[in-house]
Amino acid sequence: MAMVCLTDFEEYAKAHLSKSTWDYYAAGADECCTRDDNVLAYKRIRLRPRILRDVSVSDTRTTVQGTEISFPVGIAPTAFHCLAWHEGEVATARATEALNTCYITSTYSTCSVEEIVAAAPGGYRWFQLYVYRDRKLSEHIVRRVEGLGYKALVLTVDVPYTGKRRNDIRNQFKLPPHLKVKNFDGVFQVNALYWAILTVSISHPFTLSV
Repeated sequence: MAMVCLTDFEEYAKAHLSKSTWDYYAAGADECCTRDDNVLAYKRIRLRPRILRDVSVSDTRTTVQGTEISFPVGIAPTAFHCLAWHEGEVATARATEALNTCYITSTYSTCSVEEIVAAAPGGYRWFQLYVYRDRKLSEHIVRRVEGLGYKALVLTVDVPYTGKRRNDIRNQFKLPPHLKVKNFDGVFQVNALYWAILTVSISHPFTLSV
């Protein structure tokens, strides 16, 4: 079947991913009210028609922070891409580089930031960051991505506690043994607390920031 819109891709993913993986990607917290409101908010956006204009040549390019991108849409930060495809965030980064737009890497990616940069060295990248109680951990991550050429930080500020994701609790969601949050490799030997935070049951919220 030819996939011609986002709904087609969603239906394909639901049919081919495991239930726990699909539920993780598709659901939100509690009754998913915020998720549903977000979908409706996009549906309310209207494009203003420009009548009797020369449209023989159209150009969607724009600039962000002085960098030209092909169109004003970037790839938002989402976690655990390797659950859906074995190359994970590396494949996402390559696709974004090919499209010449911005890829915002999630803190909780299943490929390391080094692997992502190596796969798409010419890509335009930002990094999504949680501000942890341990400021040295946050600084470590910031310095790391800065050294790799990431151009901006996208701060997540609305997660003082993890949401109660009901489907994840029902499914007892966890990463399979062959996957891990690679951006924290080598960190938890120094501070084992954060390994406990990342592997704690989803049904027990934890504080991410002060």
